[in-house]
Amino acid sequence: MKTTLLTGLLACSGTLICTGAAAQQAITGAFNASHDSDGFNERKQSAGYTGPQGWGVQLGAAQYYAPGWSANAAVLSGTYKAQSAQRQLHAAVGVARIAQHDHWVGSADYLQQMQPGTSLGFSVERDAVNSQLGLQRGLAYTALALVADHAFTDRFNVGVAGGTTLFSHSNQRPLLRTRWSYALDERYGLNAFVKTRSYHNSNPNRAEYFSPNHLNEASLGGSVRWAVADNTVLNASLDTGRQWVDGSSQQIWSAALGLASSRESKVQWRLGLEASNSASAAASQTAFYRYATAALRVSIPW
Repeated sequence: MKTTLLTGLLACSGTLICTGAAAQQAITGAFNASHDSDGFNERKQSAGYTGPQGWGVQLGAAQYYAPGWSANAAVLSGTYKAQSAQRQLHAAVGVARIAQHDHWVGSADYLQQMQPGTSLGFSVERDAVNSQLGLQRGLAYTALALVADHAFTDRFNVGVAGGTTLFSHSNQRPLLRTRWSYALDERYGLNAFVKTRSYHNSNPNRAEYFSPNHLNEASLGGSVRWAVADNTVLNASLDTGRQWVDGSSQQIWSAALGLASSRESKVQWRLGLEASNSASAAASQTAFYRYATAALRVSIPW
């Protein structure tokens, strides 16, 4: 669980609302590959179909590698997507066979514009814990959160996600994320932001995944988004800050770079690269930890 819906909700140019093309009949595909300094590697690929009413199906596969170990996964899910200027809903539910264990998996991501500048919603995610021991022991988690976004001015925006993660071996993790964003130059989508993350574990120091008693983070950074060519948009962000874990601290950083089609393009695509040294749920250590991922998503009208 290196990334979750909560991360995605708070990473859309400083706002919780990620606008895009309306739901339509389409063939979709996705690929993701990641590597971390613990030697854990993950590769995922999926293909799906979305019908004209937003209902669809998705078939996925994954491979996991670590020194002296490997495992495979297969996932079949039903999906639903509804999107307008005022609301968006992305949902999926299915069954997965991961490292010889069966799991119910799924997600729901809903946001509603209550009034201009204010949106409320919720996020739910159910999946396997994607660390080597987590996969071997068949651990799963369910993440629940309420999300809110409010524009205090035309330039200043705050997003909040608060909830809890329930692990299948009796650990509970209350979590709070915030992102405070200020628009510096709208011509280039230039924003300055502060982001925070705080959580604690009720059953800490698990061997299967990173689970300290308490974790707190705060980072300062900037992001930019602008059209670099016809129908092509560049997104980039960089931040640095501090992470406090059970009385010790270290400097943290993250960087992201992406190219995507414009919202007007018939074929929607997105290519992204991201790297960080912030200890994730799948990490076994904090000191000298590194994580990198690459992702590609494509949606072709049918």
